[in-house]
Amino acid sequence: MKNITIAIAALALSFNAIANTAKKDNKAVKANLDVAASSATWTGKKLAGTHTGKVSFKSGEFEYKKNKLSKGEVVIDLTSITNEDLKDAEYNKKLIGHLKSEDFFNVEKFPTATFKINTFSEIHNIVAGQPDMELKGTLTIKGITKPYSTKVFMTPNEAGFDIKGKIMIERTQFGLKYNAKKFLSTDKLKEIGDKLIDDNFEVEVNLVAKK
Repeated sequence: MKNITIAIAALALSFNAIANTAKKDNKAVKANLDVAASSATWTGKKLAGTHTGKVSFKSGEFEYKKNKLSKGEVVIDLTSITNEDLKDAEYNKKLIGHLKSEDFFNVEKFPTATFKINTFSEIHNIVAGQPDMELKGTLTIKGITKPYSTKVFMTPNEAGFDIKGKIMIERTQFGLKYNAKKFLSTDKLKEIGDKLIDDNFEVEVNLVAKK
């Protein structure tokens, strides 16, 4: 009887150990965005040429479950927008002021943009040099939230992970309608000429996250 009692007790301890391990595996582990090490470069196009610059991140947080990324959120500081191609200080200041105005991001009212990531999915059978991870979630700009997905390169490391990729955003979906073709009459198109601005802009991101 004593041996049976000991065996039952040992079995119970084993079950408890397994249960505790399972709980530990299911426990969320967080990683924070290193905003100083991360970067974002934007590119906007118009008929007359291209403008490019930088924008900073305000914060970011990611969550792991069972050693896999499960969700995340990245907040972009739109008040930090800069331009790098215009060398004339006056024109540079004018462009940045316009991008921050109500015609574009209206940063006084909407100082941040947010990308909430709901799923991280590995891309199988990828071609060499192509993104290996797809992120799906929602993008919020000027208080407007839309479903959004993008494909990126993800590299795990001892400290956390890096995410790199080029993100294409259709600005008109978020109320950035200034000089967008789909909202202009034929006469207005003739009037603005080469000041017509592409409906899409690109952001090249390098996210550095640490556990």
